[in-house]
Amino acid sequence: MREKVRTIHIILFIVTFYCVTVMGVFFHPDYGDYDVSLMLTSPKVLLKGLPFSISLLFIIGIHEIGHLIGARKNGIVATMPYFLPGPPFITLGTFGAFIKVKSPIGDRRSLMDMASYGPIFGFLGCILTMYYGIFLHFNGYQNPFDFGVNVRLPLIMALAQYPIVGGLKSQTIFFENPFLASAFIGFFIQGLNLLFVGQLDGGHILYALFPKAHKTIGTIITIFLLLLSPFGLQFFVWAIIFFLLGIKHPPTLNDYVPLTKKEILLGIACLLIFVFSFHPLPFVD
Repeated sequence: MREKVRTIHIILFIVTFYCVTVMGVFFHPDYGDYDVSLMLTSPKVLLKGLPFSISLLFIIGIHEIGHLIGARKNGIVATMPYFLPGPPFITLGTFGAFIKVKSPIGDRRSLMDMASYGPIFGFLGCILTMYYGIFLHFNGYQNPFDFGVNVRLPLIMALAQYPIVGGLKSQTIFFENPFLASAFIGFFIQGLNLLFVGQLDGGHILYALFPKAHKTIGTIITIFLLLLSPFGLQFFVWAIIFFLLGIKHPPTLNDYVPLTKKEILLGIACLLIFVFSFHPLPFVD
């Protein structure tokens, strides 16, 4: 039985869309001309935030649709995406989105499909958004917002700009236009979610590949993140979150069904997505 779009899905999406749009206005160079009350209430002002909110929620949404397609392909009952709004100025306006699995997962093949389709779809969404941002940038749509710090580009963004800038550009201002900003954030989300821990996408993929080694590898990664804490507070935060959420992974109904070459290739593809997308220190001090 397929889950349908419910009222709660629509309400959460609308609230999330509004909160992310507010942050899009905040990123706009004209932001200083608006007081907060005008930015929160004026439709004309909110229009300036739409490029950021539409592109970022497109990436987040297509990631979840990928999971949903993988679930339905294997007869797994899962809900439509729940978008999670976040307070503007404290967050980007969202805590992301998720689907809720409501039936058992039959075997590791099904788990691999459901887990891998999300980052694969999300990665492709980031690439489309990135190239659209590059195209607009070189056609005059340059809308820079300077936080006072530069960002370190993930490998995929550095490589994409190589033919244009004539070299590997590892750092840039945050960011030339809102589409490139959304792509940067999207790549980071894909990569972070592919860490091989617990029930992150990477944790699901690791369990599908190596169920017996899942807990050990996840524990090693979490401890390693703790050891990296002196180099960045985010490593400590991630490690604590992983410990609180749990490093274990529940078994499928039949863990003994072997993976086919297709599922193994999906796992390898996600590993490559992690390498190309994730930068552990995205902001320059």
